[in-house]
Amino acid sequence: MVGVKTSKLTLIRPALLACAAAVVPVGIAGAVWQGVAGALGAVAGVALVAVGFVGSWMFTAWAEQLGLRLVFAAGVMGYIGKIGLVAAAFLVASRTGWSGMMPMAMATIVGIVAVLTVLMIWAARMRLPLLRPEDSL
Repeated sequence: MVGVKTSKLTLIRPALLACAAAVVPVGIAGAVWQGVAGALGAVAGVALVAVGFVGSWMFTAWAEQLGLRLVFAAGVMGYIGKIGLVAAAFLVASRTGWSGMMPMAMATIVGIVAVLTVLMIWAARMRLPLLRPEDSL
């Protein structure tokens, strides 16, 4: 993304790897549960999470380049965008009567847990600057 430092995007690779690792077991579980439609639904569920995460993370990183005051608003807008993406996908799936919808829902939950786990590990290992009382306003 133009104007965004690559250091701000370092979390994308581990999150996508977590989603890729989640695709295999949920794809197999979806296939056992609902056949080909279940496998496709499971893969679609994890893909929704991956696309939503990457989009919101890049949007937030871009907003940070414009100004730190925009980060919170960009983060909220990113979450609204992710929820809208997932809601639209499930709305379309429910209108068609597609049998892969339940595996897609379960895989979406698994993908969210995988990405949140990566976020927590990344945050726990992140180096933060030490602030002293005299540094504050």
